[in-house]
Amino acid sequence: MPRVPQRVDEVFASAACEAPRSTHLLLADGTEASYGETYARAARLAGALAACGLSRGERVAGFLRNSREIIEFYIACGIANLIGIAINGMSTAREVERILADSSPRAIIAEQALLKNAPSGACLGDMCLRVVTHSAIPPAGWRTYDSLIADSSGLAASPDATPDEPAMMIYSSGTTGNPKGVLLRHGALVENAAMTLEVLGTTAADRYMSILPLFSSFGHTFDFLQVGLLRASLVLLEQFDERRAVELIERFKVTFLAGVPTMFARMFDRANIGGHDISALRLIDVGGGPVSTRLKQTLSKDYGIEVVESYGLTEISPVASVQPPGQDNPVGSCGPPLPGIEVRVVRLDGVPAAPGEPGELYFRSPTFMIGYWRQPELTAEVLKDGMLRSGDVGKIDERGHIHILDRTKDMIVSNGFNVYPKEVENAICELAQVQSAAVVGVPDEIAGERIHAFVVIKPGQELIEAVVVEHCGRTLSAFKRPKAVHFIDAMPLTGSGKIRRVVLREMLRQFGESRA
Repeated sequence: MPRVPQRVDEVFASAACEAPRSTHLLLADGTEASYGETYARAARLAGALAACGLSRGERVAGFLRNSREIIEFYIACGIANLIGIAINGMSTAREVERILADSSPRAIIAEQALLKNAPSGACLGDMCLRVVTHSAIPPAGWRTYDSLIADSSGLAASPDATPDEPAMMIYSSGTTGNPKGVLLRHGALVENAAMTLEVLGTTAADRYMSILPLFSSFGHTFDFLQVGLLRASLVLLEQFDERRAVELIERFKVTFLAGVPTMFARMFDRANIGGHDISALRLIDVGGGPVSTRLKQTLSKDYGIEVVESYGLTEISPVASVQPPGQDNPVGSCGPPLPGIEVRVVRLDGVPAAPGEPGELYFRSPTFMIGYWRQPELTAEVLKDGMLRSGDVGKIDERGHIHILDRTKDMIVSNGFNVYPKEVENAICELAQVQSAAVVGVPDEIAGERIHAFVVIKPGQELIEAVVVEHCGRTLSAFKRPKAVHFIDAMPLTGSGKIRRVVLREMLRQFGESRA
């Protein structure tokens, strides 16, 4: 029997060997790439990296948006036994410089459009190779990706490579502070993707589309590794745009999507769907927060699309739980733990929580990270006694499903009561005019913290603060109700689609809310 792939590069080597002509990538310009072509190009990139002197375990930075090049980059790093550093394509020059200074890569592959945010000083001086994609004329000191591939010989994977070696490093989105590098190993990434597929039940006949960024752990596991394990086809969307996404769903008959709630709230607005035929789409996996009940009902009744919710964190490589499709899943849950993953709930005072009682979620999994890059103390704090402290507040219902309430650091204490932002946000999103909502706590001498809401209104709709406040007054306890509502054009998000609450707090400071 053929060996079951246990490394990232093995997944695609196996696909290239056994199904070389199967369509792997479908690009928006109409071109396609087979599994054989993807692996051959990745092997040539690996050869170029090895030829410039990179040795086992050294780092290569990838500053790329969704493209065939980022997929080849991940595979090539595996073939050459290098660690790929996934840099958020939305990063500023300062953020990129800090990541490069922390990770010390020996080479970088960057997209032409992102070079304006690639530092040019000491961070690049020690690199043996600088490569730019989507460019015919490279800047001084850089090579074009296409010429590098054309001039390189393919590299064969090392026969002694193991699943326990590091594959990639993803820097945390930095929603509340400095980003930290999460080092992930080959075996954990592949096993987690396989565990998730076991629950989702997608097949080679499914057609995925990358609305998630592939530099995120969420996008990496669903739109990169799951597709490769299935030998399915992936429609590559360079970056999320709700109108373009709907057009490509219709054009390529996309059947499966993974994304975050804000994406689907924007995509499935009736004004955006228009007359597009999206009947091929049958299943959506939502992570990064709960999708509103109203939207799930609309997708089911009007379009025949089933929506399941999942939960994860990069440190678990990254999926922890998924609602099984075709079942009557509890409202508000994100499913039971994946097969092989154990979850416990511990109260904030350190006492094990009773069934249904909220507390911090602790996990035991075979797919844990290796650790935080150059931060052994933090790694030991998060990984202790074989368990991982998630930093998320949740509960387990009587059916064993996980319910996420919030991040421990995002919890608001109002008048002595704990308030979980997602509960308030879910209530606000019940209003038909609301596209997305977020709440933050602001220090208050009397209440401890006051709750402030930020709301993005759907295109063509109107909404005023009084309506939001009145609705929350009917649906939430007094201490959970927002004291002010701010309407904004767009929600500040990380590259992986999570709300950047630190930006919202800064907006409040600029609004002068301390005088309210």
